[in-house]
Amino acid sequence: MTKSRLIFSEDDLSCSSSRLNIVFGALIVVFSFLITRLAYWQVIKGPELQVEAQEQYQRTVKTIGKRGSIYTADGSALVTNVVRYRLTAHPHQLDISAGEVAGQLAPLLAAPTGAVATSSTRPSREVLTTRFLDLLSKDVKWVALLPDINENEKKMVEELKLEGLDFERYYQRMYPEASMAAHILGFVGKNSEGDEQGYFGVEGALDKELRGRDQQRTIQADALGWRFAHLGQPQIVNGDGRDLVLTIRRDIQNLIEAQLKEGVQKYGAKSGEIVVMEPSTGKILAMAAWPQYAPEKYSLASNEVFKNPLLSFLYEPGSTFKTLTVAAGIDAGVITPETQCPNCSGPVVINKYSLKTWNNEYHPQITMTEALAKSDNTAMIFVAQQLGEERFKKYLAAFGLGEKTQVELQEDTQTPFPSKWGPVELATRSFGQGITASSLQMTKAIAAIANRGAMMKPMIIEKVIDPGTGQEIVNQPTIERQVISAQTAETVSQMMTYSAQHGEAQWTDSADHWVSGKTGTSQIAENGQYLADKTIASFVGFAPPEKPKFIMFVKLVEPESSPWAAETAAPLWYKIADKLYLLLNIPPDK
Repeated sequence: MTKSRLIFSEDDLSCSSSRLNIVFGALIVVFSFLITRLAYWQVIKGPELQVEAQEQYQRTVKTIGKRGSIYTADGSALVTNVVRYRLTAHPHQLDISAGEVAGQLAPLLAAPTGAVATSSTRPSREVLTTRFLDLLSKDVKWVALLPDINENEKKMVEELKLEGLDFERYYQRMYPEASMAAHILGFVGKNSEGDEQGYFGVEGALDKELRGRDQQRTIQADALGWRFAHLGQPQIVNGDGRDLVLTIRRDIQNLIEAQLKEGVQKYGAKSGEIVVMEPSTGKILAMAAWPQYAPEKYSLASNEVFKNPLLSFLYEPGSTFKTLTVAAGIDAGVITPETQCPNCSGPVVINKYSLKTWNNEYHPQITMTEALAKSDNTAMIFVAQQLGEERFKKYLAAFGLGEKTQVELQEDTQTPFPSKWGPVELATRSFGQGITASSLQMTKAIAAIANRGAMMKPMIIEKVIDPGTGQEIVNQPTIERQVISAQTAETVSQMMTYSAQHGEAQWTDSADHWVSGKTGTSQIAENGQYLADKTIASFVGFAPPEKPKFIMFVKLVEPESSPWAAETAAPLWYKIADKLYLLLNIPPDK
């Protein structure tokens, strides 16, 4: 048998070698390309792809702890929280069409047929159907369908057993006492970033205390968005905000709100304010302003009513200010209650100005006690002149004029202290014109007289409670300073008792209880001129005079029935005081 032999020529071997080189070179090019692309995707694009993967497979769920509740001193809830749900959907997980889902959801969640539409009510069935259809038809992983679902609505939606729907729980403010203490509480709205934010009152001042802490969980899911329940970061054990207990009493707060509303209507006033304080501690037992608003529906109210006017509305106090002038004069030793006024037989002329009494009646040689009762402007000018500008300014600053009241309310701000002083300014400020203060500032100042000359820091917070630990942080009464001596305070208190009995408001004086009080009728300045037909009427008083259980300040702005405090603010004060004696267990002492 003949054997065959393969004989390769040098040309054949050379051709084979060239082909191998080409293949090998091609493989090197391919591998180089693959390595380059892998380096590109892993090194250059790696971080970006990782973010995209995390967005696809992970979702960070942010929840916020419950906001702290707010209670009265006697344990009644003023503000608590109610659970609400945000209805969400994963459109790509729906097992029926978007139209069918929208058609089943809308009837359950729409406003009742015939309901009156407001900014806070749900849309109609037709509007909701269109909205849901639009949102569920979007090519997105997740959408928010409706932000405010209650527990019953959540159950009804769950009973539909629709795939792709979910709920996010959150808390909403609830007000068991409706609008009670609105100007003390403030409200909770949204800031520029869409997060909850407290505004005004204690909600604004103590927002950091009340606010729940953020809690975040990273939810793992597959490519279709199905959640792996066993994965995720543990939540904070308790992220709830701290609870507040106020110093106000529910019964007294309810009393003054009802009486203030009635008084504003009775006397035809534009607005009104009342504060009741315990002089020995500075605790505010009640505080109210009218017109009022409902914190739960703050979006329906005018912006003008949000600020607490007892702190934010500055006015010229008028004759209630005379108690401070007299106290300064007695404490400085320039007058006594029996000192007679040598310049009170007629108007006081300073430069080109003639300064008169409020009723244009004059009493030569009137004593300081009588002058306070008769609210004599010329006698107050005499006291201020005896003090001199520097000493008078020093006492006014000590009484808190020009500074914050230090109360735990957001509206508490620095108030202006007069910078321009001269003979005319010294004279007019002695009887409470040409100088401004807030209602709480005046209450705080006169409360120092009631408290033997010691000025207390006003308190609206009784204590703060940590819900996680149960720890209570009790707010202690604080003496800010001794403004006048205890002896001076006792003397002025007696003069105020005489004023309540023999002054313009003597006709409304209590038959059963001694009261140290003073009326104030101040003119309203506008464009540098005092308006002849518009006044602010006020009355401040405390009882019992020796060891006062309360001091109350009542103010009516522009009363129409009468411009005089003796005929408006004073009778309202005494009407409320008659009920306060019972609530505070103050026995008759006359």
